[in-house]
Amino acid sequence: MERIPVRELNRNTGAVVARVRNGEILVVTLNGTPVARLVPLTRGWSLLDRMVAEGRATAPAASGPVPLPPVLGDPATDTAAALVAMRDEERW
Repeated sequence: MERIPVRELNRNTGAVVARVRNGEILVVTLNGTPVARLVPLTRGWSLLDRMVAEGRATAPAASGPVPLPPVLGDPATDTAAALVAMRDEERW
């Protein structure tokens, strides 16, 4: 995020707003102290999409539903082996 003094925001409001509209995030400073953040409005984006765009989250590597862990107590399922397989998939 780039810092921009209030003085520059006042002088070049149109240009600053255009930068924000194009996706930049700017921090407005007053005497060198951050006082506000200008971020583009995102219509139709999910919370995760916004957080990824802001650098606050990482998008999932795989798509589709999240696999559920095996049912505990089912004699036909080797729970330990299933969990090891799921962990191996996560690491790569």
